[in-house]
Amino acid sequence: MSNKLPFAALFIATIIYGLTNILLRYAGKEHYFSIIFFVLFFSTIMFLPILKTSGRLREVGSHKKLKLIVLLGFFVSATWFLIYFAIMNTSVANAVLGYMTTPIFVIVLSPFLLKEHVNKPIIAALCLALLGVLLIFDPRNLVKSIAPIGIISGILAGFASAMVEIIGRKLKDDYSPFSLTFLGTAVGMLFMFPAFLLEGAAIPDVTTILIIIVLGLGGISGGTLLYYGLKHILAQSTSIILLLEPFVSIVAAFILFVEIPSSLTILGAILLAIADVIIIQKQP
Repeated sequence: MSNKLPFAALFIATIIYGLTNILLRYAGKEHYFSIIFFVLFFSTIMFLPILKTSGRLREVGSHKKLKLIVLLGFFVSATWFLIYFAIMNTSVANAVLGYMTTPIFVIVLSPFLLKEHVNKPIIAALCLALLGVLLIFDPRNLVKSIAPIGIISGILAGFASAMVEIIGRKLKDDYSPFSLTFLGTAVGMLFMFPAFLLEGAAIPDVTTILIIIVLGLGGISGGTLLYYGLKHILAQSTSIILLLEPFVSIVAAFILFVEIPSSLTILGAILLAIADVIIIQKQP
């Protein structure tokens, strides 16, 4: 197997997540918990045939590493809810910028939780990537739509996403990417169910359900690719590669809405590309 396949998987996951950020805006914000519950519910249902075809049902039914699986489900549901809440309560740019703190949390926590060594190339790549993200969104525009609750939610989503990556890396030898995707969404759905009931068990309209199904497809495909990447690549490197996500959103906005990127956005994209080249070259 080519050692470039995990990188390709992560790049595709980045494209999926970048498009998902845009689609979340159209899900409506009347019932936060209901929306996320149904995203995870449809994700679980849609992934069952894939899991059966892959022959991983027995692996899912085992009780090994049960505590970590429960934690994975909790942080999967928390990531979905927090980024959705952030996007609905501030601009997409501010929400995603807060979410892009994920690699900072991963790099801080991975030496303790994963015993991964933090080296100078990783730090250099992180600095370049974060600067690139900031330039893509143009700091002059960010202050126009500051909403503290949305930004805080975005940062918390970054922490939750970091924990998903760390736990996924810890479980790489015990579960396949298919099993981790299914277990993360299924257990996450169970965590969302009580909140869904307390919110009034609201059923979305047909248009929203269609959006939710597409979000669910994005979640399970992106999740599978993410766990595949984590099986072969350090969590620190994975989180930096995924920082290309906002650039994908910018490109999608250009294609869909003919929004011309600024010179700062182009410079930010170049810095992100350089950061990813550093990661790929230094990957053991």
